[in-house]
Amino acid sequence: MVKIDSLVFDFLAALEQNNNRDWFALHKDEYRKALVCVESFVNALIQNIAVFDVSIAEQEAKKCIYRIYRDLRFSPDKTPYKIHFGAYIAPGGKASNTAGYYVHIQNNNSSLAAGLWCPEAVVLKKIREEIYYDPLQLNNIIENQEFNANWGGLLEEGMLKRPPKSYQTDFQYVNLLKYKHYCVGNNLTNEDVCNDNFLNKCTEIFKVGYPLIQYMNYLLNLKD
Repeated sequence: MVKIDSLVFDFLAALEQNNNRDWFALHKDEYRKALVCVESFVNALIQNIAVFDVSIAEQEAKKCIYRIYRDLRFSPDKTPYKIHFGAYIAPGGKASNTAGYYVHIQNNNSSLAAGLWCPEAVVLKKIREEIYYDPLQLNNIIENQEFNANWGGLLEEGMLKRPPKSYQTDFQYVNLLKYKHYCVGNNLTNEDVCNDNFLNKCTEIFKVGYPLIQYMNYLLNLKD
């Protein structure tokens, strides 16, 4: 049975309290065991998702899991390590600019996400234009009963208070143009993540989120 073992949270909780290189060096074996567990889970999840989304069939966990080492060059926070494991499953893996599936494993702060996070300004402009021309495609996806029950609405972080420039306030679906991220998310407890059925739960909820990912990638691939 492929699952996330509690040892992953044991390591992450300890790292959160001891985020320094000396401690990490002494606990490198614990890190490796946690990473192997996460890699096994992500590889199994990729195989399951590929049944309904063949675009990620050739991916592997090592190309999807982000490094635990933080980039300190431009950050005032000089703690050297992330206190979570994150994996972005999409064509091209973690370096992809396409919509995809995200798994975030952190002590008492885990989550799942699906869609497109923080697209570049030129890409966001293109997405908004296409939604304006045909808003029903996106609206029908996010208003679908099963989708809404599993994911809720699009993430509102960074959402504009007013419509983008050149769009009128009386446009029926104007709120669809205000988003910065075309992405949905779900919070998880440690117990959720360590549950024997977590792999199946992830697969099922990502399958429900697939229409949003498919639609976003369709928009990204449209020719100007």
